[in-house]
Formats: sequence, C-alpha cells, structure tokens
Amino acid sequence: MSGLIITPVPLPPSIGTACPSDGLLYESSPQTAELTAAEPTVGSSYKIGQSPEIGRLLIATRDICADEVIIDGEEALAVGPKQATHPVCLTCYRRVDGSYLCPRCQWPLCSETCWQSEDGPHQRYECELLASKHVHPTMEELKQDDCRLYDCIAPLRIVLDGQRNPERSRLWLGLEDHRMYRKKIGIWQIDKHTVVDPVRVKWQLGDRFGDDELQRACGILEVNAFEVCDEDKSISARAVYSHACLMAHDCVPNTACTVNPATQKMTVRAAVDISAGQMITTSYTFTLDGTLRRRAHLKETKFFDCCCPRCSDPTELGSHLSSLACPRCSGRNYTVPEDPLNPESYWKCQGEQCGNRIGPSQVNQLLTCLQRKADELNYDDTRGLEIFIETWSSILHPNHSILIGIKYYLCHFYGNAPGYQLREMPLHLLARKMKLCEELLGVALILEPGASNFHCSLIRELELTEREFARGQTSEEDNETTDFEDDNGP
Repeated sequence: MSGLIITPVPLPPSIGTACPSDGLLYESSPQTAELTAAEPTVGSSYKIGQSPEIGRLLIATRDICADEVIIDGEEALAVGPKQATHPVCLTCYRRVDGSYLCPRCQWPLCSETCWQSEDGPHQRYECELLASKHVHPTMEELKQDDCRLYDCIAPLRIVLDGQRNPERSRLWLGLEDHRMYRKKIGIWQIDKHTVVDPVRVKWQLGDRFGDDELQRACGILEVNAFEVCDEDKSISARAVYSHACLMAHDCVPNTACTVNPATQKMTVRAAVDISAGQMITTSYTFTLDGTLRRRAHLKETKFFDCCCPRCSDPTELGSHLSSLACPRCSGRNYTVPEDPLNPESYWKCQGEQCGNRIGPSQVNQLLTCLQRKADELNYDDTRGLEIFIETWSSILHPNHSILIGIKYYLCHFYGNAPGYQLREMPLHLLARKMKLCEELLGVALILEPGASNFHCSLIRELELTEREFARGQTSEEDNETTDFEDDNGP
C-alpha cells in the first residue's frame, strides 16, 4: 500500500490543494524561490512543471501505459536512519545490538563488512567527524527502541553533502522545508532539542554547523523523505530523491513506488494509464486509513491540508472507509460526514427517509474507543480478531478502516504464518481467506486501482488460495469416494 509509496497545468478544480514538496499554503524559505530540481534525462516521460496552487510537480509529457516505468532506479540524494528509531547500522540500516562497533568512531555497525564498505555513507560522511569528537551512543542508549541520537545522522549528512558538493547544494536548496509552519506548530523546537542542540552543543560541532542549516536539513527530511524498509521491516531508514519527491500527493495515486532496500534506489511505475499533461501522483499516507486520520497525518507530517477527490467525498469514492452504521436505521443505511474536509462536521444518515444526524464529539468518542480496543487486540489470537470484526460490524461499515485494517492483517496471516501455511489450512479457513481477499480487492480497485503494490499482492494471495482450495476440494472428494467404495465393497 501507499505510504512509502509519496497534485498539471492548468490544475483541475477537484484535485488536492497542496504538494508536500513545495511551499504553497505556508511561507517558503526565501532561498528556494528561483531553484529547481535537476532536469529529467532525455527521453523521460515526464517534465517538471509549476502550478500556482501546488507549486512544482511532475507532469506526463506523453501517454504513459499502466505498469510502465516512469522513474527507473533514481539514486537517493541522501539516506539516513529514521527519526526515533531503534539503533541501526549506519551503513545498511539493519538493527544492531552494539556487539560490533566501528573501529574508528565507535558507533555500532552490523558487521566488519559494513565497516569495510568505503563507498558507504557512514565512511563518506560522519565517521571521521564523530571520531574526532569522541561521540557515540552509550550502552544504555543502545537498549532504547527510540534512540534519538540517530535523529541527527540524516540531517548531518545533508549539511555535509551541501558543504562538500556545490552542485548538489543547489539541489538541496531547491527542496522545501516549510520552516514557518514548522515554527508555528512547534516542530522547530522539537528539532532543536533532538538534532540542533546535540550536534552543536553535545557533539561540540557548533563551529562547523549553524542552527539554520541544520533546521533546514530537518525540514527537508520531514517534508520530502520516503521510508526505506524491506518486507520483514528489518531495515529502518529514510531517503530523499530529487525527482520522486516532486510527485504531488493524491489519496488515490496513479503510481506505485518501490525502493530497493539494499541500494536505496527508487523506481516509480504507472499504476494506471496516465494521459499526457496529467500530474504524476503518489500518496504520503496509509491507504487504509479513513479521511480523518489521513488528513490529520498529512497535516502533522507534511504540513498541508489534502482536498483531493477522495478526501472531499463523504463516502471516500464509495469505499466507505469512514462510514458508520446508522443507529436509527438499525444498520440498513450508513452515516457519513456532511463536510468531510471539516473535522468538526456533523454526520448524517444517507437514508432518504431517515436523515439522522450525529455530532462530531459523539463520532470522535466512538472512533477513539474502538481504535483503542483494536490497538489492544492480541494479533496472534486469530479467533479474537474474528470476534472483534463480527462484533463491531453492526456499528461500523464492513469496510471501515478499523475493521479493514484487521481484515488486511488476517488476509496475509492466513496462508503465511507458522501453523497457517496454505497446505496446512482446512477448507473453511481457505474460504475465509478468499473472502477477505475479495473484500480487500473491492477496496483496492477504488483506492489503489491498476498495477499498485496493494492490488497486485492481493491478486497473488487470492490466486494461490483458490488453487489450494481447489486442490483441497479434490482431495476431499477423492477421500469420500474411497470411503464409499470401502463401505460398499464386495
């Protein structure tokens, strides 16, 4: 689903209001005004455009077919550990326990192989600098699941890269940091506490790095970075790309993005057909979250209000990820927000003969309570998860984000977890997995249509399960035939 995965000129009125990679709703840094990203390579299927409503964006220069590569293996401008991460190797970003330390700076690495990687970012950027100041995590800090010292590494690499490479410094200056809005909501102060002060005061590097350039690097990462991870979540990193970060946001994106966890190279494919002149979009939020949570997340992390068609539609384009069962209609109709772009909106039943309205405080109280219950579930207890779905389906739409998130988990748990491999599962669980796949595919067809990662993974799971179900049915019929022949033998 989107989330790793991050609105032409002229701008259609129905498209979102802001792009996270440029200053639109909030005052931009003055030095970004005349700067642009590096030009696309010759033969590219896109160009960098400009919209007064959105700012810089990528626009298709020709018709692009679904599944066609738009950006092929773009190198990251910078890669570094995520914020509040557990301790990771500064070369490959896998979790470390402190058993192997860099011989030069004493920061933990995963192995000697990563230490000997001369082209690795740790050797190229901070290793010598940290060694000269004798700063490294303590053993107590290495036991933390949110070791904030790691917050400093990626900003430090951006500043060092800009200082050492004048040409690349121009690219860095072309990326937005939303400094005024970050100051307004307090993130500036958080970054000062977690990054600026540790680097300048605790690490005694105030003579090398100023407050402003470190804050700018923090903002660039917060506004533009993509998450880098692998399937088992053993890698924890973030990366910034010159072109990919110019894709505008849409909660129903027309691309699918993947990052190679080993090389951190970004590949962007068209999820659906994209017409010449159309914006190339991605999503910076989680597909299966409802509108309230998505818009709050985008506001908090990317500093803009999304007004895309999905966010603007009370039913979320018919997916109903936010819809509630109407208490007056006994669940025959569903209640949706009257104004989905207003978190204080009243909610109204869609039934023509009902029109029952519910206040925002009641809705928020209900959703907070149910979300808390969902967060407290034991995800190893599949029966408990199924009971939760059955219990609350009378209150929530079957596609509500709280339920669909659990269904998504179960869909992948069944058939993949130990003790639940496809060949080990009874027919009734195989049938349940197929039903979950079909429900989720109905949502994917609306919210991530075409060759998206979400859609394709569900198709794959469904096909494998259908094949196993058919095999199981055949085996069961053969057994019944054998039993019948035994019972009626000579």
